[in-house]
Amino acid sequence: MHTNDTRRRFIGRTLLAGLGLAGLAAAPMASAADYPDKPIQLIVPYGAGGPTDALLRTLATQASQQLGQSIVIENRPGANGTFGAAMLARARDSHTIAVIPATVFREPFLAKVPYDPLKLTYIIGLTDYVFGLAVRQDAPWQSWQELAEDAARRPGRISVGMAGATGTARIVLGEIADAKQLDFNFIPYKGDSELTTDLLGGHVDAAAMTGTAVQYISSGRMRYLAMLTAERAELFPDVPTFRDLGVEAWVDSPFGLAGPADMPPAHVQRIHDAFKAALESPQGRQALASLNQPLNYMAPQAYADYARQAIEREKGRVEYLRAQGLVN
Repeated sequence: MHTNDTRRRFIGRTLLAGLGLAGLAAAPMASAADYPDKPIQLIVPYGAGGPTDALLRTLATQASQQLGQSIVIENRPGANGTFGAAMLARARDSHTIAVIPATVFREPFLAKVPYDPLKLTYIIGLTDYVFGLAVRQDAPWQSWQELAEDAARRPGRISVGMAGATGTARIVLGEIADAKQLDFNFIPYKGDSELTTDLLGGHVDAAAMTGTAVQYISSGRMRYLAMLTAERAELFPDVPTFRDLGVEAWVDSPFGLAGPADMPPAHVQRIHDAFKAALESPQGRQALASLNQPLNYMAPQAYADYARQAIEREKGRVEYLRAQGLVN
């Protein structure tokens, strides 16, 4: 009798424990309909005031209205734009998302990184940086040809700035310099804000600038000599591309949003839908236009496929950097 009572009590406790575990297992699924239930942290891996920050602040304002929760932007410049991916690797739930630039796919081939780009959850592709080679309005060169001729006469004396020591713009500018047998003094910056200040202040002669340059070109303080794009920019149709100038080199640098590994599909869809609506809103379209950036939308699966392809492509770019002695 004592044995049977003990056995019944054991079975009862086991069933209760099982029910408790089942409840815990079901909790994430039950909460999916309520997601997000607290503010979303959005990591922008560049400084405040740059083009990425400006665009995401506009999109976050619109997306937060769709989600019913605020989206708090945290600027984390440095590490070649990979701080967002690193923070996703440590994130505990779907309330942390981050901007993923192309350098996230390149850095694992350059150094040990605290994230695996294949394990991130890709949510939505947003746009593509549009780069141009900019100079101050009072610069002595009226065209790329004049700058190139001066660089040929004075090897290593003309300075060209860009964001990141191993960024896509640095690689493409290096390819252009090699093709034309020119020797520039390339100077890396943490982001466009610092680069803009130095270009306007005369501390650097030319710079690979994103949409940050648009406001300064409009106000007559800068001008583009050539676009680092595959086709001419809609906002600057008279500015030639380097392809127009005989060099098959351009910057291809899409970016979007990702979440932590194993982010529930329902959560992915919620964030995707909110940012897609924001991207297509009048405010989102205007933000893109003001930065001279195209709409480059990718759904979650398409963005994940792009990420896998980009990882393979970046292997080749790192080989170029090593051949140039830019990395070990």
